[in-house]
Amino acid sequence: MPEEAQRRAPIPPTPESQPEDKQALEELRHLIVAPEQEGLHEIRERLDSKERRAEDISSVVAEAIQMRREQDGDHALAEALAPTIQETLRESVRKDPQVLADALFPVMGPAIRKSISESLRSMLESFNEALEHSLSLRGIQWRIEAFRTSKPFAEVVLMHSLLYRVEQVFLIHRETGLVLSHVVAPSIATQDPDMVAGMLSAIQQFARDSFNSAGQETLGSMNFEALEIWVEASPDAVLAAVIRGHAPLDYKLAMKEALENIQQNFSSALANFSGETGPFRAAGDRLHQLLEARFKEKLGGKGRPRAAIIAGAVALAIVVGWVGYSSYLLWEWSRFLNALRLQPGIIVISGRKSGGRFRVQGFRDPLAPDPEKLLSEAGFDPKKAYLELMPFYSVDDVIVLRRAKELLRPPAGVRLSQKNGELRAEGVAAPKWIAQFQERAPWIAGVNSIDVSHLQNSDHVEFNRLKGVLESAVLVFPLGRTELEPGQEAALAQYENDFQGLLVQAGHLGGTITVEIIGHTDSTGVEAANLPLSRQRADQIFKVLRRAGVKPTNLRPRGVAASEPLRTEDTEAGCRYNRSVTFKVAFSPAPPVH
Repeated sequence: MPEEAQRRAPIPPTPESQPEDKQALEELRHLIVAPEQEGLHEIRERLDSKERRAEDISSVVAEAIQMRREQDGDHALAEALAPTIQETLRESVRKDPQVLADALFPVMGPAIRKSISESLRSMLESFNEALEHSLSLRGIQWRIEAFRTSKPFAEVVLMHSLLYRVEQVFLIHRETGLVLSHVVAPSIATQDPDMVAGMLSAIQQFARDSFNSAGQETLGSMNFEALEIWVEASPDAVLAAVIRGHAPLDYKLAMKEALENIQQNFSSALANFSGETGPFRAAGDRLHQLLEARFKEKLGGKGRPRAAIIAGAVALAIVVGWVGYSSYLLWEWSRFLNALRLQPGIIVISGRKSGGRFRVQGFRDPLAPDPEKLLSEAGFDPKKAYLELMPFYSVDDVIVLRRAKELLRPPAGVRLSQKNGELRAEGVAAPKWIAQFQERAPWIAGVNSIDVSHLQNSDHVEFNRLKGVLESAVLVFPLGRTELEPGQEAALAQYENDFQGLLVQAGHLGGTITVEIIGHTDSTGVEAANLPLSRQRADQIFKVLRRAGVKPTNLRPRGVAASEPLRTEDTEAGCRYNRSVTFKVAFSPAPPVH
């Protein structure tokens, strides 16, 4: 039995076979898990890399937005993107309003021309009516009524002379109650058309529910004091007209014809309506034809009583005076607006008169002139004007210069100027202020670059002044002597002080100076004797300066005899001037620290 158990026991692997088994096991493991590990590594790299994630998103962002819209998520997209788009537009307008103006130019031009044309037409109609009644007794009565009720005279004339006027026309989808198209007469204040259409649908539904109306019947009309709303319905649409006054019955026929025409031409769009109103823009032309207005016929008369003529003359004088005064105020207001537009730091977008008050909208830099003070100076009551000027940072040169002076506070010896975004400093200033100017000025709003080429360091100025004083100094000696002429001691004492000041300024500038003490002689005598004499004169001044506390390392005496004359020797004064000692200053900046 022991022998059989021994035969069945596994034979342990030999040391030579163990590396081969491990290698085979590693190869098998690599074949099994290598693809998954490589995939996981690729996924980890993709998740950790912002650039690759952005690249992946950019390749599907358009399809994702389209898919979201198809899933009825357009409102959610609009709500999510609206703040970003609004902020982008606001920032674009703040930086450069011209870009947005250029983009809207093809649309704004026709719209503005059409609006101005309609407004002028309406204004001329009202003006003609007012003019016809201004010189009559009835016109005076109406003017008194306008004054009593605080209504414009043209509105009172319109109220008394108007038969009816269609102010608004709505085309509403019958099933959803949404506005398909909406037209408004000129100079008519309106509410949100969708809100009005919703209220109209709600009122009709209330009437049907309250009176147990069967089917889809609609209200034929509604009255609100001076306003009437006439309603016509088709299988898919409802046409509602807001009428001031009393329209004739033939106008209802015109509404039916217009609605039949729209139902026929837009039947497919009405049947498949899903909220998009674009296909119904063409219906606006047909609706505009329903914006009618009719006035009462003018009353004829054979003659005009004398009192009426007098009253008419008085009324004419009042009207002329009122028109003249109003024109004068408008002219003065126009002058003020033009002057306000020229003020640096103020941008005027619009200026008009509304409700008896002058209204100005625009932008104003905090450093710009006070517009209320400008109003008072122009003779206007600030209480009768509404200035809606939003704050912004102006880049006008005048305002940028004020901003720079307020932030940098230049010293008395410095003058700042600004032109085309470049801030220039001229004058003399301390090194500390110059460093602050170079550091802070580029961060000021409106400053694109700085110019310090005309700005001098006050330490340099004082150094150059003392250097000039020393280099122009001349200490005179008697003929053949090494002692100064009498009276030169006081000048030498002053030069000692200048030496000390020069050393201090050199220290402020971060360097050292070396002063050459140059001894001179006239041409009398021989060069062999003159050269030692000139060196002795230089050494004499060297000793005096050393006793005054000047370090020897800052001084270098040398003699040049008559080789470097200061003046010609045509006269005795020229010879005396050449028997002298002069100075030459050299500045050495400190080596940079590494």
